[in-house]
Amino acid sequence: MGMRLEPLPQARHMPIEQHQNRAHSQSLGMRLRSTLAPRQFEAELDALLPLVQQSDLVIGNQLAYAGALACRVAGRRWVFSAASPLVIPSRHDAPFWPYLYPWQQRAARLGLSQRMFLPLARLATRVLMQSQVRLYRRFGIPLPGHPRFEGMYSTALNLLMTSPELAPTQSDWPQGALATGFAWFDPPFLGGDDQEQAIVAFATAGPRPIVFAPGGSTRGDPGTFFEQSVTAARSSGRRAIIVAAKKFHGQFAPHADILVTGYFPYARLFRHAALVVHSGGIGALGWAARFGVPSLLVPSEWDQFDNARRAECIGLGRVLDIGNYTGANIAAAIRTIEGDDRIAKGLSRIAPILNAEDGARVACDAIEGLLEQSAA
Repeated sequence: MGMRLEPLPQARHMPIEQHQNRAHSQSLGMRLRSTLAPRQFEAELDALLPLVQQSDLVIGNQLAYAGALACRVAGRRWVFSAASPLVIPSRHDAPFWPYLYPWQQRAARLGLSQRMFLPLARLATRVLMQSQVRLYRRFGIPLPGHPRFEGMYSTALNLLMTSPELAPTQSDWPQGALATGFAWFDPPFLGGDDQEQAIVAFATAGPRPIVFAPGGSTRGDPGTFFEQSVTAARSSGRRAIIVAAKKFHGQFAPHADILVTGYFPYARLFRHAALVVHSGGIGALGWAARFGVPSLLVPSEWDQFDNARRAECIGLGRVLDIGNYTGANIAAAIRTIEGDDRIAKGLSRIAPILNAEDGARVACDAIEGLLEQSAA
């Protein structure tokens, strides 16, 4: 029996790129409104202040917008922690910014420097964060710089919880910046024994499969991602594991060479893959590279564009534009990756390095050292 996948209603009469752009614009707008709204920021600050005042040290990430201000108000130490390199950009290793990505690609083809986009990104985000600027003024606290960058950074310790292989130390990083290496975490709340048995049985029943694992907003709003992934697998005669939310499983008809599964820890899924097709999230990229598995990166939002750029530069895989995500293009990209000696060498070099990283230990040692300094 052949494999059949019913197209999603949202994608029936809309080109892939148009659908993705509309979905991502809506997603960006909703997130910015909820995260940066003045009332939301003030409510976050009100909730944090009593907790911060009882603390010796506070650790927060790029989503804890009020954390740094709360620590400055209360006179407590603040440690900034980031998961992806985009959060601590450098003009010496200019990143790819979300939603400016098409412009950056055109600039790259024209030979222009990506550095030109850093001031633009700073300007755009500063305009969005005027409510934070007003709160700093209300409390009489000098803003140390841009509220999204210097305003979030610590004067003592800034942890970048990723591999220095992906994000080498830069001279213009904030004071106390440290790339810790990956902090590997295998979530016990995902999947179960039955799911793992099904995955292992399928993976070992033939040649290693291609794993299609969408990330970010593509998980909940996949457009034609699943349809095109199935087309690519079937047209190239490859076995495949497709990771999809359960609400989408009814779209797939049974097929001997395709397993549709729910979300499952990448630590136990990617080890069975010949290649992983994913959005370029820093976690998916790290796990794939740790197992020496090449990536076909299909970024669509936030830090995914920059992560994909870094991965391609050091030979962990190749990038396919989301607007070109069709069965034929996917199959062609997979063939190119699997025949690329540079990628094979890059993964062979980096896999043992990542396997030895213990970002959690490095971060804890740095935090304990900071506490010891404070005590002294």
